[in-house]
Amino acid sequence: MDALPPEIYWNIFMINTERDNETLTLIGSSSDHRLDTARRCSQVCQLWRNLLLDSSSVWGRLLHIPNLECTTDAWREVVACRIGEASLWITGKVTDSTRPFIFAILQEKWQNVEQLEVTDNSLYYKDVLATWSFLEREAPKLEVFQLWTNMPYEHFRKNPEPILPFSPLFSNTAPRLKIFTLWEPFHFSLPTPWMANLHSVTFASARNGPLILSALKSMPSLRELYVSGSRLEPMFRGEENDLDKPYLPLLESLIMVNFDNPMDMILLLESITLSPAGQRSLLQKLFIPRVDETFPDHQRVHRAVTKWIHAYTSASPPRHLSLSNYDPILTLADMRIVDGREAMKVDLFFDNNQYHVTIQEIVASLRYSVIEELDVSLADSPLAWSFRPLFEALHSVTRLTVDRSYFESFFDDILQFSLFPNLHTIDLLYNNYDTVVIPPVIHFLKQRVLTGSPLSVLDLSSFDAAWLSGRNKKRLDKIPGLSVILPEDSDV
Repeated sequence: MDALPPEIYWNIFMINTERDNETLTLIGSSSDHRLDTARRCSQVCQLWRNLLLDSSSVWGRLLHIPNLECTTDAWREVVACRIGEASLWITGKVTDSTRPFIFAILQEKWQNVEQLEVTDNSLYYKDVLATWSFLEREAPKLEVFQLWTNMPYEHFRKNPEPILPFSPLFSNTAPRLKIFTLWEPFHFSLPTPWMANLHSVTFASARNGPLILSALKSMPSLRELYVSGSRLEPMFRGEENDLDKPYLPLLESLIMVNFDNPMDMILLLESITLSPAGQRSLLQKLFIPRVDETFPDHQRVHRAVTKWIHAYTSASPPRHLSLSNYDPILTLADMRIVDGREAMKVDLFFDNNQYHVTIQEIVASLRYSVIEELDVSLADSPLAWSFRPLFEALHSVTRLTVDRSYFESFFDDILQFSLFPNLHTIDLLYNNYDTVVIPPVIHFLKQRVLTGSPLSVLDLSSFDAAWLSGRNKKRLDKIPGLSVILPEDSDV
């Protein structure tokens, strides 16, 4: 191994500095092995030690705060010496014991910080806030900036929500910044040059909707947008007819949460443009919460939301769609896992007059879909018929999972309309009422045989075996070509 060139060793040591792809949690308290690995590698032999001690770029990436929590001051000073003038990655949760060490580095070497992803739950303590003053200085190397504080919601009931006082951030100079997450309101005025190159931005506890839209208009490269509504006051003053209309052709992710003021969310959804007609959207992740049922114009809400459903399904056709309702909320979700969450989850409020129109709009937005798996968990009601146009549009479904009290009316529908021509598997989720559920299912399965579209699998493994009668087991056994997974088979 002594014959290997130094560049190979350096590349190997740098691989050790890479973090997991998972995003830093809001707590950021978990330690990892990277700093220990570098220290042990420096003790293998004299060659490795010399190489590592000459590689400040390795040590500069290893400032993960939990790894320094239970170490001696002497070891911390060794680490501080070894980072030299390298680019710095500083991550994790700041604690009282690590604060003096980490903030001494931040104050002295802020110009070298490349990634800063930290949680500081004491941020607004008077003696702590002043130590963050380096945020007003230029950040020539900064690429990732994520700052969280977990102040309890009860705090905001008694005190005005604080605004980070440092303005302008980074002295308006952070030319390499790509990811910006700040879970605190902050002062900014346009133009803000460092926003122009952002790929990911978070507006949390947002206060000024028109200013946010104007800022988005200056982010042509934006790929990820996370917006949390203000808890205390509206982002927009009524309708505001002169809003900017940001064009975000590269947007891949929209996540919206905590909108206590419905009009705020609606105006944002209406104002942002993704791509012109005829061009394919790039949207791959969509999370839109429900609008409170007290909002008077549900038709407007549904138009705004279905525009985004259409953008999502045209860019990323879902293969696994989930429909569930808890009156009066309908939830549509694409069940693929993307970075630990659904790729799409949209909540919509319905009233008796709105179901049919909105389902028709959703059907139009799904016209590019190739859904193969459908999960249905809908409370049975007189409004169930409204979903028929949607079911009729899903021609590619091969596996159907049905839950709760929707069983009987659902199978009446799919029998009447000959839905899901490619269906081969039905999974019936837990239900104790065998005498109510199984007969219409058996009738449907027999009709599928008669029409030349038999099913291959009926999965009853989630049923309670005590409620599944022997008579119905025999009736199922007589259906040609059908394999039935019974409760007693579930452990096999």
